[in-house]
Amino acid sequence: MKSRRAVIGMTAALPVLGQHAHEAGSGGESPGYTPKVLSAAELETTRRLAEHIIPKTDTPGAAEVGVHLLIDRALNGRPKESKAFRAGLRKFAKLDAAAQVEALKALAARKDPFFKMLKNMTIDGYYSTREGLAGELGWKGLTPVAEFKGCTHPEHQA
Repeated sequence: MKSRRAVIGMTAALPVLGQHAHEAGSGGESPGYTPKVLSAAELETTRRLAEHIIPKTDTPGAAEVGVHLLIDRALNGRPKESKAFRAGLRKFAKLDAAAQVEALKALAARKDPFFKMLKNMTIDGYYSTREGLAGELGWKGLTPVAEFKGCTHPEHQA
């Protein structure tokens, strides 16, 4: 279990991470954004893959909130992870949307490390944005909670 100090430190960073996603325009365009690790083509592939993982529904999708930019920022200063991520992206660069989805399903079934990294970074990035955190999860911010019971879904109980 994480210490209270570690949890506070992580949650304190959430609004900061989320504000960077708003550099993205509608549709995931990134005017003024300079990629830190990924090339422009890799950033676009990451945008499309993230959108397959969290597509737009009644809430914005991953591409719309700029998750691809957050992934690029998260990879900065992490050469081992960056190399692995970029190698995984190469398989998707020339695939159309339907082929990308099928390839992602195949990687998920095999528990592929690239898929796990992509999925985790997409989810972490999305739920660090205002749209994911407040809009979808209903986070009101700085509200004390007397008790946290954890996940209450029966299918997630041990």
